[in-house]
Amino acid sequence: MAPSPTPAASSSGLARMALVALLPAALVYGLALALSQRGGITDLELVIRDLAQTCGEPLGVGLISNLGYLLWMATAAICLFTACSSLIQPRGRPRELLLAGGALSLLLCLDDMFLLHDRYISANVLYGAYIVFALTILLRHRPLLRRLGLGQFLLPVALLGSWLLVDRFQDALPIAYGPGQLMEEGVKFLGIAAWLCFWWQAAAGAAKLRTAP
Repeated sequence: MAPSPTPAASSSGLARMALVALLPAALVYGLALALSQRGGITDLELVIRDLAQTCGEPLGVGLISNLGYLLWMATAAICLFTACSSLIQPRGRPRELLLAGGALSLLLCLDDMFLLHDRYISANVLYGAYIVFALTILLRHRPLLRRLGLGQFLLPVALLGSWLLVDRFQDALPIAYGPGQLMEEGVKFLGIAAWLCFWWQAAAGAAKLRTAP
């Protein structure tokens, strides 16, 4: 039977929770409200309410995009949690690979959520960064990727790469905007799902490795 936590341990746990969870969350909440007001949003209820509720739209509006956010977030969480835990033995390339996968997934998630490539950062810059990031992962960790599933890594990379190409050169394609968007977002969603599947399997595989690649 596991021993009950002592009052000191309980107090220490609460203090840690306040430091690593409550304080950052309160700062982000306050900062979001302050920046939104500074950006011209005088009704702060618009910041805290769900977008579909604010716009009075049915559930299906933005559904695929919202599911995409969740898949990006899940991938980043799996990679970063596994890399920062004691599951990876020995530490080294497997941990580095998962940190890279988590960082890239988080960046893609933030880009999707806040429309970085549409409004704030040049699409050429961001898309170029994604390509360099993915190639760096492939070249630096190729032996490890072979052990964890190189084909499973290349498939989502190919799908997401196709999404980037269609998004960037859609005006040059001999297809109307509506069908082009359906094709683009469909390829992107499949790519995100495959990306999550690879990193979930890679995290589980890396946790079982006992020898460096």
